[in-house]
Amino acid sequence: MRTSGPGVDTHEMVLIHRVIRREFGQLPRLFRSAANDRARSKVIGAHAREMLDFLHTHHTGEDELLFPLLRKRTTLDRDLMDRMDAQHVQVDDTVTAVNAELPLWTATADAATGEKMAARIEATMPTLIDHLAEEEQKLLPVVSVTLTQSEWDALGKHGMSAIPLTRRLVILGHITEEANDAERQRFMQVIPAPARLAYKLIGHRQFTRETTALRG
Repeated sequence: MRTSGPGVDTHEMVLIHRVIRREFGQLPRLFRSAANDRARSKVIGAHAREMLDFLHTHHTGEDELLFPLLRKRTTLDRDLMDRMDAQHVQVDDTVTAVNAELPLWTATADAATGEKMAARIEATMPTLIDHLAEEEQKLLPVVSVTLTQSEWDALGKHGMSAIPLTRRLVILGHITEEANDAERQRFMQVIPAPARLAYKLIGHRQFTRETTALRG
């Protein structure tokens, strides 16, 4: 699947989508694994909060900076764009509901609440998976020849601005975790040199330590 044309290289969004598929696919199991274990619920709760924020920011950026431009400049099927909007609403409703339950669960590890959050995410995953796939197949090839580089960069800056400075190296680990060597090199080219060095020296170790504790 080609996701970058002669204009903007959109492949970084494919890497972002991999994070969303992987981490939200794992959350139900993680919630259930912490039933009545408050030490573990604190670890998983912090990760879940970070991923919920990550997904919310991703969708907000598309709603504000991407979809309006596509509606204005292209002849994309109106039903497709309306479906993209409706899927965002459905997924964001789940994000809001889980966010509301997460603080108490993080503190108490209540098994029933954990099961409720796990079930909410499982019910939403088919919509989320379909949404990400359709974006990659039908929107990104159009985006690559429709947006300017500065417009595309604004979407990336929106996503980065919502991540606390202390968490950016860990998020970088999540983004590059499943990338092959060519994808990783391509993505790291857009990362400032000081951040690349920081990730090499400390970020990768931090990411590995956190994910080992989380998934173990």
